[in-house]
Amino acid sequence: MQRKSIDYLLSLSLLKQLRSQHVITEEEFIAIDQLNKKIFQVAITWAEMDLMMCRKHYTM
Repeated sequence: MQRKSIDYLLSLSLLKQLRSQHVITEEEFIAIDQLNKKIFQVAITWAEMDLMMCRKHYTM
């Protein structure tokens, strides 16, 4: 996994925590996530996408 992808996934995890604690709104979450994707130049592979979907399923 590329370093930028790891950094992005870490930032996504933090964003999810902030959203779940109602520190940021859903709109802020989406805006920050879109900006992070540009900053980290995310190149998500299918394996990483599967991993993210599995984690999403278990954190809901």
